[in-house]
Amino acid sequence: MKIKEFQEAIADELNGIDELVQGGCKAFAEDSREVYKGSDQHVQSGKVAIVVVTPEMTRNGCSSDAISAETQLLIQCSEKPMVARAQPGVITALDAAEIVMYALDGSQFCWLDTRQTLDRQAGVLTATVTFATSMSFEKCKV
Repeated sequence: MKIKEFQEAIADELNGIDELVQGGCKAFAEDSREVYKGSDQHVQSGKVAIVVVTPEMTRNGCSSDAISAETQLLIQCSEKPMVARAQPGVITALDAAEIVMYALDGSQFCWLDTRQTLDRQAGVLTATVTFATSMSFEKCKV
């Protein structure tokens, strides 16, 4: 599996959780082509955008055809509270983060923490859920 495919698989899983979908959430893979435009449009429309991020990886073992890695998986749930909270049926970024926390915590992903930040200039609140995990990634062919 490649890193982008890993992100897309998690985004697909999150997009399959009824509670998130019914609450107006949509998940995007960080390295997809539509992440910036799509997630921004989703937030601007008063809904919660969820971005699957893999910011850092550390090698964990060797193999001839794959690289094993330890990583932290970040799930960033963002909303514009002034717009989103006026929309009926839309959940908050923190609500989405809590759903993600319980949905993914288990044998493959170990929940580490959840934190909120506010970009006052943009008016965007982000609740980020962090998980520890390990994966094997295909070596790139050169």
